[in-house]
Amino acid sequence: MRSVCLVAAVGIMFGSACGRKALPRPPENVVPRQITDLSGTDTTQGIQLSWSRPVTYADGSHMPDLGGFIVERAVGDDARAAFQRISSLDVSDRDRLRQIKRFRYVDQNTEVGTAYRYRVVSFTIDRYFSAPSNTVPVTRAAAGENTHASFPTTER
Repeated sequence: MRSVCLVAAVGIMFGSACGRKALPRPPENVVPRQITDLSGTDTTQGIQLSWSRPVTYADGSHMPDLGGFIVERAVGDDARAAFQRISSLDVSDRDRLRQIKRFRYVDQNTEVGTAYRYRVVSFTIDRYFSAPSNTVPVTRAAAGENTHASFPTTER
């Protein structure tokens, strides 16, 4: 009888030690916090976008598993114009001591004189997606001319 109790006690002890060490979190809490500082600049190479690395989840807790970004573009000034994915960027510095704090992307597939609107969505390695960032309007100027979007770039 004593051995049966011992086996039962060991089973309970090991059975409860398996699995996650924290309580499960609702999916809406583990999405990356929305990017709010997207900026855009017309350069000779194309339209350069810049934004800060999201470091927290929507619930405010630290986010160690940033997987990457999706860059989207809409053509024209119409706020109802649909956004299309133009690039997916993977983040590979999760385990590094010094991680990238500010990201840049240059859209080289633009036409002079055309207005564009951009936004960025971040995602975790488990494919939880943030809400789209702020929208940045940029018009592609003639070669050699540089115009800036109304959102200044802040570098750190």
